[in-house]
Amino acid sequence: MIKIKSKITYKDIGIFSFGRKKSARVKNKVLRKFVNTTLTDIALKKLKIFKEQSFFAAYDNDFKKKCATHNVRYVERNYKSSIIDEPILSILHFLKEQKYKKFIIINACVPFLKIETIKKFLKFCLQNPNLPAFSVIKKNNFFLDGDKKPLNFNKKAKTINTKKTKALYEFAHSLYYFDKEFFFKNGKYWNYDNLRYFEINDKYEQIDIDTMEDFKFAEKIWIKNAKNFS
Repeated sequence: MIKIKSKITYKDIGIFSFGRKKSARVKNKVLRKFVNTTLTDIALKKLKIFKEQSFFAAYDNDFKKKCATHNVRYVERNYKSSIIDEPILSILHFLKEQKYKKFIIINACVPFLKIETIKKFLKFCLQNPNLPAFSVIKKNNFFLDGDKKPLNFNKKAKTINTKKTKALYEFAHSLYYFDKEFFFKNGKYWNYDNLRYFEINDKYEQIDIDTMEDFKFAEKIWIKNAKNFS
């Protein structure tokens, strides 16, 4: 007998972000003051748009209070998951108790990611809902590998013209779409042989805060452009 996969709809997809206080490179990154807000508040405003499909996962009352303020469902992580960097199964253990068949992660550290872009990603996922998806950035430049050998250009070229290079793609780490059953069976989001890629074009939306330098840089942009990113 051939097993037919059930049709996936919007109601089968849980949309979430997660955070912790024990960030390694920027202390208390998602809760520390970011201009006149926090990265957590910014993420929660986006999650609120998706109502009952969305939630935020964390281990701390500060996160729980913010979820209540924004009317976003709070899901409790265990303490261990909030202090480790791997394995991913332990970090996202809380997904096992969620009713959804699929999940979309919105990275809480990309403050300029627009709601419109998230909705486009959701639509992209639903076009082929049985396949995983991930966000990428297209880069037009000259690239070298770890041994400083050309990746996308001929070293005999006489000019450095980025219009003539073959573009490469970089992981955006902004939006993830994956299957719950596959995740808990295999301990990873997906197989790369059937992964679909969603391109993010806006240079501001691509900003992912990992370091204190990133944090300060993003704050300067937020002061001038916050109203454009919602």
